[in-house]
Amino acid sequence: MLYQVSQTAAKKWLLLQYWIPVLIYCSIIVYLSSLSYPSHSLPSFLLKLPLPTFLLNISDKLIHGVEYGILGILLYRAFHQSHRTITSISLAVICALAFGISDEFHQWFVPHRQADIWDVFADTIGATLFVFVWVLITKKYASFHQLLND
Repeated sequence: MLYQVSQTAAKKWLLLQYWIPVLIYCSIIVYLSSLSYPSHSLPSFLLKLPLPTFLLNISDKLIHGVEYGILGILLYRAFHQSHRTITSISLAVICALAFGISDEFHQWFVPHRQADIWDVFADTIGATLFVFVWVLITKKYASFHQLLND
C-alpha cells in the first residue's frame, strides 16, 4: 500500500514538474501581450546588450514563431508524460494554436495593439517546427545513448 501511495505521489510530482513551466511561460506571454508597448517594458540591461544590427530588425513574425515554438516544446514535454509521441505532438500544436488565437483575441482589447491572423499563423508554424525538431533531436539522442550503453 505504501508503495502505491508513493508511486501516485511521484506521478503527481512528475506531472507538476512538466506543467508548471508551461503555466509560467503562458503567464509571461499573457503579461507581455497585455502591455501596450512591450519593448518599453524590457529590463534596461537587455536594451544595453551589444546586438548585431540584423537582430534589431527582426520580423515580428519570427519572434512569434520562436515564442510559440518554445511553448510547443514545453507543451509536448508535458503531454508526453502521459501520451504517446504522435498524440503529444498533436496536442502540443493544437494547444499552442488555441493559445495563440486567444492571445490575439486578448490583444484586440489592449490599447495600441492589434489582433493579426498572420501572428496566429506564425505561432502555429513555430510550434509545429520546434516540436518536430525537438522530437527528432530527443529520439536521436535516446537512440545514441542506448547504443553507448549496450
